[in-house]
Amino acid sequence: MSRTAPPPAPLASPTPPTPSTPPTRAALLTITALLAALLIPLSAQSAPAAPTPAAAPLAATADTLGALYTPTATTFRIWSPDSSNVKVTVAGGTYSLGPTTLSGYSNVYQVVVSGDLRGQTYQFSVGGTAVRDPYARMVKPGTTQGVVIDSAAIMPTGGSWAPRPARVNREDAVVYELSVRDFTIDASSGVDAAKRGKFLGLVQSGTTHNGVKTGIDHLKELGVNTVQLMPSFDFGTPVPNWGYDPVNYNVPEEQYSQYTQPEDRVREFKDMVNEFHKHGIRVIMDVVYNHTHTTSVFNGITGKYYTPTDLSGTGNSIDDGNPMVSRMIQDSLEHWVRDYNIDGFRFDLMGIHHYRNVATWATYLNAAYSDRGLLLYGEPWSAAADPQEAQKVRYGTVPALAPGHVGVFNGVYRDAIRGGTDTNVMAYMGGSGNAGAIAFGMRGSPTDLKSTAPIADLWNPAFAYDPEQTVNYVSIHDNLNLYDKITYSGAGGGATGRAGRIDRFAVGMVLTSQGVPVIAEGDEFLRSKVVNGDYTTAKNSYKASDRVNALHWGDKVTNAGVFRYYRDAIALRKTTPALRLTDWDAVRNQMTTRTDGSVVIGHLSANPSAPTTYDTVVVANPTASTYKVTLPSGTWTKVLDTNGAVTAADNDCASLAVTVFRRS
Repeated sequence: MSRTAPPPAPLASPTPPTPSTPPTRAALLTITALLAALLIPLSAQSAPAAPTPAAAPLAATADTLGALYTPTATTFRIWSPDSSNVKVTVAGGTYSLGPTTLSGYSNVYQVVVSGDLRGQTYQFSVGGTAVRDPYARMVKPGTTQGVVIDSAAIMPTGGSWAPRPARVNREDAVVYELSVRDFTIDASSGVDAAKRGKFLGLVQSGTTHNGVKTGIDHLKELGVNTVQLMPSFDFGTPVPNWGYDPVNYNVPEEQYSQYTQPEDRVREFKDMVNEFHKHGIRVIMDVVYNHTHTTSVFNGITGKYYTPTDLSGTGNSIDDGNPMVSRMIQDSLEHWVRDYNIDGFRFDLMGIHHYRNVATWATYLNAAYSDRGLLLYGEPWSAAADPQEAQKVRYGTVPALAPGHVGVFNGVYRDAIRGGTDTNVMAYMGGSGNAGAIAFGMRGSPTDLKSTAPIADLWNPAFAYDPEQTVNYVSIHDNLNLYDKITYSGAGGGATGRAGRIDRFAVGMVLTSQGVPVIAEGDEFLRSKVVNGDYTTAKNSYKASDRVNALHWGDKVTNAGVFRYYRDAIALRKTTPALRLTDWDAVRNQMTTRTDGSVVIGHLSANPSAPTTYDTVVVANPTASTYKVTLPSGTWTKVLDTNGAVTAADNDCASLAVTVFRRS
């Protein structure tokens, strides 16, 4: 974490170790010209003459800000639209920055300081006030000081990146949300004590609890192929806390690190990503570019980082409507993709951002890293009234994000399945609700017209131009998790009773619907955050104790049947292309849904090139009785029921269950 502190006395320059040679930065693409055109020029400001600069090395001419290191000199750059009195203190000296012209940026100040500054702390000041570097790639914890580092040159242990796990389409992703701390902090995780709640604890293999696999081996057994890490950049509060209060966007959170040395911390995070990749799991980050911990994070530089009114519900809302703030976000995203090999992002309160800016970020990243198949999605809402709502990410503007492959959480489908997030009404999974809404969600909530134009109704539930744009879920870190929602609504009986059956029914709908499914950590073994009947804390546990938030791996032993169902349903999804259609036309032409009372039947017709894998029927039965479905002609095999994988010839669809049939 970083907390404001007075700038220290300059440090004497030590003799540094021989640095690694930094890799060449990816060439700027033609999209950069578009980005530059989008920037609103700000008037140039007068400034004192900068010191005689050293010859600018190649790497230091990259179009970005912050501290750009080479072995012979470091270039320091910062945006300062309100003051020309800009300085940096580093290695015993204080240097004035002068205005510079940089493509795609405005009001940037720069100085090039000679010498090998690797590992040195540095402190920017603007108008005489010590300020943090918004682009810092490493920081000294508890201060506003950055650390000069070449994060791109530091490689994972072993010196190379493992191959990225293969994935053909974004709809192939099965995402598992987890907290770095909550996943392994409990001793039952089997993780080494020094690694519990840490980055490397997530990837320690060979861990068990009472005979069941835990940690990364559990994820592999479950079958997920993507993890969504809750905030893992530098945030402003001590753990236990989920970290939705960012301070330094480009720095791994040191509370999740086992190390104190800056380069070790960088390598540690890369090792985590690399180990996930070795085990066939991609890594996406939960990013919080909608607000900062406090306004003091950036206000010393300029108030232009923030919106005039609160949009995040926490204050300190970031204004990406300012072109330089938007560019900062894009550069931060690229930093994690380029330097840390990250595979995508989940945007917290993405509804605060202008949809055109989100489209720009996504278009740039997908062009610059076209081999990645980046997974990009977020929440299409904010936490307060917004006078510019029509310009922000909402369901109605999602079609315009299709060219950039950006999706959103489908809150409409979530509520149709489980009811309001913290109410004691369960909707469809509890035996009532709107069958039509379920049928529509099962189809992936497609737009009425095949068009990427924004929709006038900003909350239109028919928003997905492409199935990859609907992120389906019934539980996430916010609000009651799935099992607690079920028990709060009055269902009991544990894994083998009504509660366990409802849990399987709910996630069965998620895993058999078109789109990208997300599962919250622990739902697969009925995780509960309720301690001594306290549902209030469980509803909003962002800073609750480990007793509340930690995964207790004994639950996997107790609720083994639920885990098996999740595992089997995921395996079915991954082996059934019919459940992963990849465009609007396929959904429109190959899938039909109908309702029979409250029962929903989805039929995916045969693809001529793969008739047996595409001819699939999905039945959702919320009633209290077994439902006999009328199947199309041919020979059909039941492959999934309420207990998981099955091979059966009957057409019975159990109560409170998703049943899947394939033509054989």
